[in-house]
Amino acid sequence: MSHRGARGSFLNLHLQPVTRVNEGVGAPVAGSARPLARTLSDDEIANAVSDGRTQLMLIVLNERAPELVETRTAATFPGRPRLQLPCFSPARAVSYAHEVVLSVKVPNELRWLVKQIRPFVPWHIASFLSMTAASMLALLTPLVLKWLIDQILPRRETHLLVGAAALIFLSYEGRTLLASLGSYLTLTAAQKMSLQLRMDLLRHLDQLSADYYENTPSGAVMYPLKEPIEEVAYFGSDLLPSILHMCLTIGFTLVTMFVLSPVLTLVILPLIPMFLVARQHFRTKLSADSDAVQQNLIAWNAFLEEHISSVLSIQLLGRDKQQERKAFCLMARTTRSHLALFKTGGWFTVWTSLAVVCAMSAVIGYGGWGVLAGTLSLGSLMAFYSFVTQLFDPLSGAAELYARAQKTFAGIRQLQAVFALCPSISESQVPVEFPNDQWGLEFKAVEFGYGQENALIVPSLRIAAGERIAIIGENGAGKSTLARLIPRLYDVRSGSICLDGIDIRKAQLKRLRAAICYLPRDPVLFDGTLASNLRFVRPDVSDRELLATLHLADLGDMVAKLPEGIYQRIGPDGCQLSGGQRQRLAIARAFLQRPKIVILDEATSCLDPSSEAHILGNLLSHLSTTTLIVISHRASTVAEFGRVLSVSRGKIVQDSASALISNADNPSNCKKRSFSC
Repeated sequence: MSHRGARGSFLNLHLQPVTRVNEGVGAPVAGSARPLARTLSDDEIANAVSDGRTQLMLIVLNERAPELVETRTAATFPGRPRLQLPCFSPARAVSYAHEVVLSVKVPNELRWLVKQIRPFVPWHIASFLSMTAASMLALLTPLVLKWLIDQILPRRETHLLVGAAALIFLSYEGRTLLASLGSYLTLTAAQKMSLQLRMDLLRHLDQLSADYYENTPSGAVMYPLKEPIEEVAYFGSDLLPSILHMCLTIGFTLVTMFVLSPVLTLVILPLIPMFLVARQHFRTKLSADSDAVQQNLIAWNAFLEEHISSVLSIQLLGRDKQQERKAFCLMARTTRSHLALFKTGGWFTVWTSLAVVCAMSAVIGYGGWGVLAGTLSLGSLMAFYSFVTQLFDPLSGAAELYARAQKTFAGIRQLQAVFALCPSISESQVPVEFPNDQWGLEFKAVEFGYGQENALIVPSLRIAAGERIAIIGENGAGKSTLARLIPRLYDVRSGSICLDGIDIRKAQLKRLRAAICYLPRDPVLFDGTLASNLRFVRPDVSDRELLATLHLADLGDMVAKLPEGIYQRIGPDGCQLSGGQRQRLAIARAFLQRPKIVILDEATSCLDPSSEAHILGNLLSHLSTTTLIVISHRASTVAEFGRVLSVSRGKIVQDSASALISNADNPSNCKKRSFSC
C-alpha cells in the first residue's frame, strides 16, 4: 500500500506480523525490498484490525529519507487510544519491533496481565489449590443424594442417614471455607500487584516531559491511577477467582456426569457450543461498549478535576449554571454508556440461557424415559439434574463475568497507553560530569518551536558564570521559552545550549536540574506547613536555618505573627497565603537550594517594589556566585541589572546596559552591545 504524506511525498506502508527481532526486521527498515515475513493483504488487514485481540505494527519507510522510519500502532482500532510514536532510527526500530506482536491467539491485554501477575504466582498457586479442593467438594452433595435415594431410603438404613447428613454438611462448609481461603489468597496477591502497578505508573509519569503535562488535562493524567488499576485489582481479587471456580466446576462436573451416564452427557454436550457462539457474537459489542465507558469516565474525571480547582473563578464569573449543564451532559453520556454495556450483557444472558433451558428439558425428558425404561435409577436422575444445574449456573453468570472482564481489559488498554508514552526529554546514555564552579551559559544556533514554526531563534548568546541579566519584551515574545530551555523542560529543535562548553543534553538530567532553579509566576506549593514546603529541597535543614531563610525572603514578620510559626499549615497549593507571600516562599526555597543558576520568570510580579528590591538585593548578596536571570515587565526591576536582553517575536533584538534604558517597554532607547543575530 502507499500513502501520500502531508507534504506530498509518498510513503510505503508495510503492515507486518513481527514475531522475533531476527526475522528480517533490520533489512526492510534499512530500505531493503525484502519484506519482514510477508505483507498482509487489504482483507487481512481489515480482519485483523476488526479483531479486538489483535495489535498491529505499522512500519513507515520514507523513500526520500530511508534512514528514518516511523512505527506506530494502527490508528484504526475501534475505540482504542491512538499512540503516535516518534520517528526512530533503524536500530531503535529493531529494538521496538519485538515488543509489538501480531497475535490472534492470546489477547494482548491478557499477556500484559500475566506479566504483571508473574511475581505473585505462589499466592495464585495456593489460591488455585484451594479453589480446586472447593470445586471437588461441590461434587459430593449430588452423589450423596444419589446414594440416599437409591440405597439408604429404599433399604430404610436409618443409621446411614447421619453419615449422609454429615457428608452434606462437610460438602457445603468445606466448600465455603476453601473458596473463601482461595479468594483471600488471590485478594492478597491482587492488592500487592495493585500497589506495584501504582508505583510503576507513578514512576513512569514522573519521567514524562513538560509537553505531556501541558497538553493533557489533570483529570486525564490522574485517571489511570484510579479506576483502571482498581479494575485490574478487581480482576485478580474477585473476577479471576470466579472465572477459575467456574472453569474447575464445569470440568469436574462434566467428568462426573460422564461417569454417571455417558449417553445423557453426550445429549447435553452439543448445547454448550450455544453459549460459545453467543459469546463470540456479543464479544465485539461488549468490548466496544466497555471502551466507551472508559472514555466517558476519563472525560468526566478531567472535567471534575478542572471544575473543582476553578470553582471560585466560576462563581465570580457567574458561570456555575453553565458548568452544571456541561456536567449533566457528561454524566448523562457516561450513564448511557453504562446502560448500553448493561443492555448488551443482558441480551448476552438471554441468549446463553437458552442452553440452560434446553439442557434441563433434555435431562427431564430423556432421563425420565430412562427411569421408566429401567436403564437409569431415580437417584442417578436426581444427581444428574443437580449436576446440570451446577454445570450451567456458572455459565449463566458468565455473561456478567465476561462483560466485567471486557471492562477490565479496557482498563488495561488505558494503562498500556500510558506506559507506552515516552518522555520527549531523554537522558544521555553516557552522562558527562559538569565542573563544580564554571557554569557559564552559551546558546549556539538555537532554534525551537512548540509546533511547526519556530518560536525562538538564538544564533548566539553567552552568559558568564555569576552574571546578572534581565530579560524584557512583549507578551508572547519568547522570554519564558528561552528560560525554560535552560533546565531542559524542552529540548532545542536544532543547535545546542552549553554549560562551560558542554552540551546540557549530555548531562545527567537530575544533576542539571538540581543546579538550576526555575521559578515561574505561579509557584508550586504543597498542602502542608511552611517548614515542609521549605524542606522539600533540603529535608535535613534545621529550624534555625529555615527562620533565617524566611527573613531573607522578607517573610520573617509574617511568620512571627503566626500561631504555629514555621509549622503553620498553608492549605492546598498555599491557598491560605497571598500571591506575594506564595512568591516569597518559593524564593525562600531557592535560597535553601543554593543553585548555580536562578531564573525568576516574573516570580516577583506580585511583590511591591520595595519588597522586590529587598529580596533581589538578598539574592545578589547571599548567592554571589550564582547566575541570576530575571524576566520582568517592570522598569524598576530591570534598572537593577547591568545587562538587559530585549526579546521580540522569538529573537533577541537588543543586548543593552540597563543604565541607558529610559523605558523598559521601549527597547529602542537601549544602546546595543556587540551581539550577533
